Amino acid sequence: MKRKIGWVLAAALLVLLAAGGCAPKTPTAKNKPTPVKTEQKAETVPTYRVVADNNLDKFKQTHGQYRTINYDPQEDLVSLLPGSLTQLKKESRTSTVRAYVTNWQQAAAQLRSTPMTVLTVHVQQVLTGRQQLAERDIQLILPGGFRPYGEYDKGSIYHDDKIPDGELVLTQNNQIPIPTIGSTIVVPITKPMAKQWGPEYMAWMKQAELTTAYVPVDDHSMIWRYDPQTKKLATNNPLQEKWRSTGDQTWNKKYQRLTTELEKQL
Repeated sequence: MKRKIGWVLAAALLVLLAAGGCAPKTPTAKNKPTPVKTEQKAETVPTYRVVADNNLDKFKQTHGQYRTINYDPQEDLVSLLPGSLTQLKKESRTSTVRAYVTNWQQAAAQLRSTPMTVLTVHVQQVLTGRQQLAERDIQLILPGGFRPYGEYDKGSIYHDDKIPDGELVLTQNNQIPIPTIGSTIVVPITKPMAKQWGPEYMAWMKQAELTTAYVPVDDHSMIWRYDPQTKKLATNNPLQEKWRSTGDQTWNKKYQRLTTELEKQL
């Protein structure tokens, strides 16, 4: 009897082995490990860049295609900026900033017969001067702006009779091209003082509601364009950049030295 039971148990064991009863179980949908999702976070776009994109769209819708008239103010091109970063840091009323242009608007009033443009810029970095300006939006005044061509250079030998007098054109100082919305600039700035800028300019600032605005320190507005990819600086005016890069005058060497020293701070 015992021998018969043993044979029965042995047979049952063989059946279980043949059916895979003792083999490792294949994971089912229920007990499979949940794959870990690796999601890449979307790049956060700074608010000031979103504002700049919106303002650029509005600017294009308002002005579309337009003609630019670069006028020559017939002034000396030599920059009056200090020739080194050390000297620039000693300028107590000067702050040198790296800033992102977020808006470009024409001043509410002209200065004499010249339109003026007000840039809104977001200060990304303060290289010299007031560190409180970092991450702030400030206004920067530059000469130039839109006006009917008929109001520009009327009677001058340079007046182009082929351009309709009613056509709206951008007139700007060829030494100080107005930086575009979305560009990054490096510029030494200051608050205008009546002693240097004169009572007429101060009265105009009040009329145009720009009493808190800044102006470039240098009479010829030494504005650099900054390329975030290469981290290099270039003069805002391409023509002047070419001229300065080939010049060997003492002041030009100082300018190149200052440019190199500023680049190292960025």
